[in-house]
Amino acid sequence: MTQEQVERLCQIAPKYGLYLEHQGSVITKVDKQTTNLDTAKYMPDQFIDLLSQMIATKMKADLWQWQ
Repeated sequence: MTQEQVERLCQIAPKYGLYLEHQGSVITKVDKQTTNLDTAKYMPDQFIDLLSQMIATKMKADLWQWQ
């Protein structure tokens, strides 16, 4: 992904309940969780799929921890 695409992704992500921060092409936070995801290694579709998988994993963990 290019830096411009990352900036756009960070702008539109809240529309889907996801909050991202970045420095250049590196995502530094996903929903206030510190990370270091170098988006330059991904095509835009691949990176969005990765984010979707991260959300699904968090949702599954929340479901199984619910009481």
